Amino acid sequence: MNSSSIILAIAPGNREFGIAVFIGIELFYYSVKTLNPKNSLPDQISGLFRKFFRWFNPQIVVLKPINQYQTLSNSLEFVVKQIKFEAEQKDLQIVEITFEQIKHELCRGGKSTQKNAFRSLLSDYPELKRFWNRPNKWQNDYYAFLFSAIAVGSVYLKTLSKDK
Repeated sequence: MNSSSIILAIAPGNREFGIAVFIGIELFYYSVKTLNPKNSLPDQISGLFRKFFRWFNPQIVVLKPINQYQTLSNSLEFVVKQIKFEAEQKDLQIVEITFEQIKHELCRGGKSTQKNAFRSLLSDYPELKRFWNRPNKWQNDYYAFLFSAIAVGSVYLKTLSKDK
């Protein structure tokens, strides 16, 4: 990867997606996208990711794979397969970063939890503080997708720097 590589990091969910775009090591874009349950799932996913591929022209897609409990959701499994299909259509490299890798890399010296992993991102990306520790559970659940996507991209970048 060169210093101007563009990485599209994705944390998929049944209804929401965390999206983060890194240009080189800089966090360039981040958001949570919500799917409309009334519309066609394949069309929404295809349209959404075709836009991201066109807007950002990534070289790599870094994806948080679904865990063993999430495999019980047929729709989430479909969502991940559709994302991979869209990336493969563009000949993009697909890398999966598991939550175990995230906790291992981001929870250095502390208890290995999702909250600690996400909190560690705040020192690298202080702009995320406004999304941290929201007053309502639904807000924290919603922004967990955002933090997951950024964590996936961040861990991928950290593993690259270790390989050098």
